[in-house]
Amino acid sequence: MTNPITVSVIIPAYNSAKTLPVCLASLGNQSYPKSKVEIIIVNDASTDNTMEILNRLELPPNTKIISHDSNKALAAARNTGIRNASGEILIFLDADMEVPDNFIEEHVSAHRQNGVIGVLSAIIPSINNRYDKYQRYLYEACRGASKFVSDIPLSFHVFLFNCTSIKKPVTDKVGLFDDAIKHYGGEDTEFSYRLWQKYPEGLYYAPHIKVIHHHYRPFNEALNNIRTFGKEVVPYLVQKHPEFDKLYRYSYIKSRTGLLSKIKRIPGIILKSTVSFQILKFCYLIFPYPISNVFVRLLMAAALWRGISQSPEI
Repeated sequence: MTNPITVSVIIPAYNSAKTLPVCLASLGNQSYPKSKVEIIIVNDASTDNTMEILNRLELPPNTKIISHDSNKALAAARNTGIRNASGEILIFLDADMEVPDNFIEEHVSAHRQNGVIGVLSAIIPSINNRYDKYQRYLYEACRGASKFVSDIPLSFHVFLFNCTSIKKPVTDKVGLFDDAIKHYGGEDTEFSYRLWQKYPEGLYYAPHIKVIHHHYRPFNEALNNIRTFGKEVVPYLVQKHPEFDKLYRYSYIKSRTGLLSKIKRIPGIILKSTVSFQILKFCYLIFPYPISNVFVRLLMAAALWRGISQSPEI
């Protein structure tokens, strides 16, 4: 391997005692030169035994642990990692991911291609996770980055940061994650948007880099997260980037004036009603996959609509 590039792997950890051992073990088995890799674990004031587990583990070489005194949320944890990173490439890895032995090597190889500033891995479920219809929607349906082939630049809205790499110098040009975002979701989309504005053809999907996800999220929990995102985060994103209004249809949902506006909003009003929401949930339960995907999408849209409609005016 000629001229190995230095790499910093940044792992935000909050109550990650159950999954961190597997994550770190997989990083300890990398084919990439260990002398060129540092691992930065940011403990975001975990309330479980995350620190106890870290103190017991035989950590990979060049691993450092940084602890926050209070919980500052995901954006701030990633920023702490960036500020303490010395690598030319930053890999952001969630604490519930297990990576293949060539994970770092493949990310570095992708970054050697001209014009590449960001690389997104593919995610597959752990065989130990419960695999219901919602999980099948997440991992089997053609959605998100999986709609793109590897040689076509990604749109910012699918470039998430759970197993993703960027060149560190770009943070000098676009800044860090917005640590004002404390609730679920949005911090990676907002950061990706700034990356995309500066490098519109620099974000790529690497479907051959497959990362195992050791986390099961029930569908009801996902819907609650989406509603919280709509209520707490979307207004902030739209205020910061007015062009996000079209992405989340914020003005359309929040509009209160005009007969035509009210007529246009009737389908959404029906969709977010409690009765409709329960009917959609029932349909999701009784219809088999892949028909159930229709109701997954409708329920997610309804949850977002509910959240935005409950949000304060901006």
